[in-house]
Amino acid sequence: MEKFNMQFFAEPGPVVTTTLDRDRRAIDCSKIITQLIPSADPYAVILMKARKEATDTAEFIWFDDEPVGWWTKASAAADDTATNINVADGSIFATHDILKVPRTGEVLRVTATNANVLTVVRGYGTTASAAIEAEDWLVRIGNAMEENSNAPVSKLNQPQKFTNYTQIVRTTFDESMTSAHEKKRVGGKERTRLRAKKLLEHRLDVARISIWGEKKEDLSSGKPRRMTAGINSFIQTNRKDMGGPLTEAEWENFLEMGFSYGSKTKLFVCSRTVGGAINMIAQNKIITTSGEEIFGIRLPKYRSFHGDVIIAVDRSLENAYAGYGFLLDMKNIVYRPLNGRDTKLHPNIQANDVDGWVDEYLTEFGMMVRQEKTHAVLFGVTGFAAG
Repeated sequence: MEKFNMQFFAEPGPVVTTTLDRDRRAIDCSKIITQLIPSADPYAVILMKARKEATDTAEFIWFDDEPVGWWTKASAAADDTATNINVADGSIFATHDILKVPRTGEVLRVTATNANVLTVVRGYGTTASAAIEAEDWLVRIGNAMEENSNAPVSKLNQPQKFTNYTQIVRTTFDESMTSAHEKKRVGGKERTRLRAKKLLEHRLDVARISIWGEKKEDLSSGKPRRMTAGINSFIQTNRKDMGGPLTEAEWENFLEMGFSYGSKTKLFVCSRTVGGAINMIAQNKIITTSGEEIFGIRLPKYRSFHGDVIIAVDRSLENAYAGYGFLLDMKNIVYRPLNGRDTKLHPNIQANDVDGWVDEYLTEFGMMVRQEKTHAVLFGVTGFAAG
């Protein structure tokens, strides 16, 4: 027993004859050694098959643009005669714009703008003016120009700049030459087995980084070390904390938020906890379909009023992350390997005098997450609750 414990807790190192279980060398049994995790999760596979654009530099840049907005809120109350209205965002308005207060139905015409203060004509339509409350919504419904008018003032917003780094991920494995030449009755050649095993580990590492990575460039050692920002770092607008069991109403509310922009079919990468809760919701509504393929994988589809949700349970979302789910518009998720540095096997990287071999898988990649409002994050789910 002591000998077993010493081997079990030994420091990581090359595979030698003493670390190979004797049953693998002597007893004739099944020639297949099963893996606890036999294959990459659907998200890891989809990431490798999704949009891929090589980058020529370790830091890459992109720009996202969106239309000038048309909704804002009153930042202070105003009575029914006030002509100066304080708003949260005055940059989206210009002289001659027509506004409407949905709560009261009143229409206002903008005669001047000064930062976040709008000068307006009250009751400009058929609805009488009424007091405006703080936090009332105001919507710009267009402008109304007089006959033979000059062109209105233009309203422009500049595209937003984003950057990210590529991250080097290396997974090495090795074996002594004695072990390599020793005949084994189980598992076949150790090198072949390890290549399959370590490729799976490498792909799972890349998948976890693509979700949870944070952007950083460390120059302290004189050799740059970079980390890429993952999907979670980019999604800032659509984040919903359940703080308990997921109800059908809350799930629909999340989908309404998540499908506000972008594609009508999105990938939902979630934990088993969240997936189980959705399964209960789908069971009640009987709208789940399965067997359809996305990127060559059969995954369940949840069809909602807001859009279709392709559900992929992912192993990266467990334990402390068991309450998470990411609704992703895959048209705006881009996997960006450095040119010539996508996942490759590099054999025989050992020193010349080593009596053994060392192989490694190496990937240098970054994530480009575009139009963050087309994605959404659900977290804090502890299970399912009816209602």
